[in-house]
Amino acid sequence: MAADTTLVTIGIGGNDIGFIGLAGQCATADPKASPCKARLAGGGRDQLADRIAATAPKVGDVLSRIHAKAPKARVIVVGYPTALPDGSGCWPFLPLGPDDVAYLRESEVKLNDMLAAQAKAHQAGFADTATRSKGHDMCTKADTKWVEDLIPSSPALALHPNAKGQRAMADTVLKLVT
Repeated sequence: MAADTTLVTIGIGGNDIGFIGLAGQCATADPKASPCKARLAGGGRDQLADRIAATAPKVGDVLSRIHAKAPKARVIVVGYPTALPDGSGCWPFLPLGPDDVAYLRESEVKLNDMLAAQAKAHQAGFADTATRSKGHDMCTKADTKWVEDLIPSSPALALHPNAKGQRAMADTVLKLVT
């Protein structure tokens, strides 16, 4: 990135809150169990919400540093696509209990809301990839999904967007810059 850079896109935040690591910790052989919500949101304190809040100033700092290094650049924060479906999920295909599916889905919404707020506060655009990707979550069929599940059905990392998802995310960014 240089002073004459005109466009910067950034995906940020998910690793900071430990989203990917939760997949293995939340998996369950009991379709009614939801170990992550019980562990992370028990006792009236939501640890994921706390992690998201703690990550917000870090995101803001990164955006400020980008603007300082590339003052002419248009900066776009790329949000996270919808990874989990509405409803109770698709156990055993995705071995998450219904309360964990809802909790993690709601946490992803909170993460995207924080990213959008930080983008706005730091003169950056926000690419809302969650809205466009609804119905293409990891519980949908291989030819429909844009986010891979624990065992990918396409050449993509587990729990990450596949080629279709990346294309849809890129299209969302392009709509902001054209």
